[in-house]
Amino acid sequence: MKSNLLENILSTIRRLSMLKPGDKVLVAVSGGPDSVALLHALWSLRDELGITLYAAHLNHSFRGKESDQDAEYVAQLAGNLGVPCTVEKIDVPEIQRTLRLSPEEAARLVRYEFLERVADEIVANRIAVGHTADDQVETVLLNILRGAGIDGLSGMPPVRGRIIRPLIETRRSVVEEYVERHNLRPRIDATNLLATYARNRIRLELLPLLRREFNPEVDAAILRLSELATEDSAYLNMEAEETLARLKTGQNEQSLSLDVPGLLECRPAIRRRAIRSAVSELRGGLADIGFVHVEDLIRLLDGGKDFRYELPGGIYVEREREMLTFSSSKIAELPIIYCYELCVPGKTEVPEIGVIIEVDLSRTPIEPIRPPDSLEVVLDRDSIVGKLKVRSWEPGDRIRPLGLGGSKKIQDIFVDKKIPRAARHRVPIIADDEKVVWIAGLALSESVKVTGRTREFLVLRSMPA
Repeated sequence: MKSNLLENILSTIRRLSMLKPGDKVLVAVSGGPDSVALLHALWSLRDELGITLYAAHLNHSFRGKESDQDAEYVAQLAGNLGVPCTVEKIDVPEIQRTLRLSPEEAARLVRYEFLERVADEIVANRIAVGHTADDQVETVLLNILRGAGIDGLSGMPPVRGRIIRPLIETRRSVVEEYVERHNLRPRIDATNLLATYARNRIRLELLPLLRREFNPEVDAAILRLSELATEDSAYLNMEAEETLARLKTGQNEQSLSLDVPGLLECRPAIRRRAIRSAVSELRGGLADIGFVHVEDLIRLLDGGKDFRYELPGGIYVEREREMLTFSSSKIAELPIIYCYELCVPGKTEVPEIGVIIEVDLSRTPIEPIRPPDSLEVVLDRDSIVGKLKVRSWEPGDRIRPLGLGGSKKIQDIFVDKKIPRAARHRVPIIADDEKVVWIAGLALSESVKVTGRTREFLVLRSMPA
């Protein structure tokens, strides 16, 4: 008959589809009761689950000789179970001082980098960590005290990428019973008993107070809150992702643009999440992006005026009329500048933007009608003054768009066509010695249009290099 812990783990793994037969699982083992119980339990279930195990231990160097003894214990435990094990020692206190992080933040940063690296080396498709239901309760309370939103109420996700938490629905008391029954004698980190860290104070002071004075079942209540928040958060995130996809007007590796009127029509919950998702897509994460940053953006959007706002991590957010552009500082601050005389006829390469401008010359009449966004145009050769060149856009440039009857700032055309500011220097501008004659793919000048008096025809094409 399986113990309560094994039953719990099996139920969690199957319900949340954490593992499948053939998986190679790297188990993070600190030497404490939770991770030791996790390794032993997965070892006991390895045949039933059809998985292969590998262990990893990181010596953080925080506790001197005791840390070294933790590493020795884990290596011996893994050896007794016949599980391959990687043990490394890293001076986390030095990293903490260098990066100016708290001990917890530094340890977490280094630990997950270590686990991901080892998993890559051994080609593991799952990394199992030993967080329990009690850890989840503490995390939710910690997030509440920090002022988290609904995502923070969700606590730690049971599955994120290849990280899995098989003990996330198991209480710490069940873990303690398991390690005692199997005589595993895990290591005890004395720092967990010190009320100097916020998480320890929640475990040692706040939770006992809540159980004694308010609700003996407060842990179960917080876990229910976490489960409900997880479901609600997942739904809202899905809605926000669909909204973000619908509102995108342009995107490349260094910028992303959204339609402002559409964003303003969204309900606040979706608007906030769409903004966060846009930043996450561009940065690959939301580190240092807090509630205040998102609220500042929403306040600026509601103001109805153009603005430029800098986010942590070198991300600029800029509103220009009906377009909101997120861009990296690199592309926002360093526009691409180029200017080349065109070969007429012939091909001219613009390596800065990966484009070739091809020019053909003909005395045979050519049908001039092309779609407005065509990358090929026909114009009157005699209307060209001096030499043709291809160059980057310059603020103040104007053009007389075909059929408009007057001139217009090219910047306004970019805005109308929803071309992000960060991408505007990548749009080829074809000009002669007096005027802009063509904005590749956007507008042709009225002054160079083909008429019944045209004697020579120029065909211009913009192509990928």
